[in-house]
Amino acid sequence: MSGTSSRVIAILDALSTPEGGLTAQEVVERAGLPASTGYRILTELQELGLVHRGAERRLIANFSFQRRLHCPGLEPEVLAQACAKLSADMTVAAEVVVLSGHNMLWHIVEQHPEQAIRLRAFPGFMRAAYELDSISRLALAHRSVEALEKSFDTGAFYTAGVDRRSLDWAEARAMIAAVDRHDMQHDMMGNAKGIRRYCVAIHDAGGEMICLLTVAEAATPLRDEAAHVANVRAQLMARKSAIESVFSDPAQTG
Repeated sequence: MSGTSSRVIAILDALSTPEGGLTAQEVVERAGLPASTGYRILTELQELGLVHRGAERRLIANFSFQRRLHCPGLEPEVLAQACAKLSADMTVAAEVVVLSGHNMLWHIVEQHPEQAIRLRAFPGFMRAAYELDSISRLALAHRSVEALEKSFDTGAFYTAGVDRRSLDWAEARAMIAAVDRHDMQHDMMGNAKGIRRYCVAIHDAGGEMICLLTVAEAATPLRDEAAHVANVRAQLMARKSAIESVFSDPAQTG
């Protein structure tokens, strides 16, 4: 994909989700683009009638744009319902994330109004998979060592969290290899933004990874860490089983 196309898609992603519109600055920040590039694209979209200004000069999308996971037999609504249930039951954010090239890409984000922290991630948000937090480790564990060495810069991996440090390939490879692809992964210390994520992989009937289902919460101290982790695991594994059941029984909806 050309650089121009990827920038336009980033703007479309940023505009497609919020109700009530965003300021031009908010759109550009969500898209992760330089201000001059973002404002130019927004001006062109307005000239084409795809974006208009509403109250308080907030930008409103005059189009429908949605990324969809392509997986025969699994409707996107099943994933959305799983996120909604996790968020409602646990008062947290729930997400669907995929590995896209060298990046983690957010498809669904369900935030609870009473959760303790607001997420920077939103549908269409991307960040490098080189940060070896729980979601990157689990996603990369579904790739062979040969595939990783061929397509990734093996000297670019680093740890998550405030005390981030670079990892040589031997250490990064060992961290990825230690992952149980069928169990929940998590980082109790959280990332540099103060967010702790727990995740499970969703697999199709052939065992291929479709996406990651995550729970995101504030990385605050817990009274009973073991009990909390066990509860999150039980919730995520229940949703994982319900989603994957559609491949054996298409009538199931999770």
